[in-house]
Amino acid sequence: MSGNKNEQAIIVANGVIKDPALTYKKVVTLYGFMGCLVISADGGAENALRMNLVPDVVIGDMDSIKATVKENIRVKSNKTRYISTSADKDKSDTQLAVEYALDLGIKKMIILGALGDRIDHSLANIFLLTSPFLRDIDIRILTDNSEIFIMRKPGTLIGDIENIVTLISLSPYTYFIKTKGLKYELENEKLMFSPVRGISNVFTEKKAYIKIEGGILLVVKQL
Repeated sequence: MSGNKNEQAIIVANGVIKDPALTYKKVVTLYGFMGCLVISADGGAENALRMNLVPDVVIGDMDSIKATVKENIRVKSNKTRYISTSADKDKSDTQLAVEYALDLGIKKMIILGALGDRIDHSLANIFLLTSPFLRDIDIRILTDNSEIFIMRKPGTLIGDIENIVTLISLSPYTYFIKTKGLKYELENEKLMFSPVRGISNVFTEKKAYIKIEGGILLVVKQL
């Protein structure tokens, strides 16, 4: 992947990033996101600065961005654009940031700081990945130790042998035709939304093939 501002975007939310330097290193080394568009969801601007990233855009109702953060951004760049929205909105700041990137034609996004102490915000950011308008977008949440994304069709997972991967159906069920390269294989069976039984599967090969149909599958891959 090339770091083209017309192709890629880093969305920085206001959740927890325990090791900003390591997180950004993964963004660059594992995904090739360098020199791309940086969009901060309101207070996520502080997380961006902690990774030595200057936001190109800060969007949201501006209820959580600190004045000192704005000043630090101003010192580093006078080109940051602020897009202020009403506090009485029906979309999260992270969703606004993602939609802004979509309007620019961005096809590949990584969301950082999506999870944190607020379980409602964390769930909202995870469930945002299932939105129909993101069906054709390569969008992933990256945490300090995991990658989170959605699968709607057959595909290959890349991982290290013995690394953990969790598979959760976010639709009433996801039908598995076959898996290969995982310790606990699924074949011609449904993985139900609840009770969840796809937690802590394990890579037995560096490439795991998952053939599914008729569902929305949440993948949480250990890094």
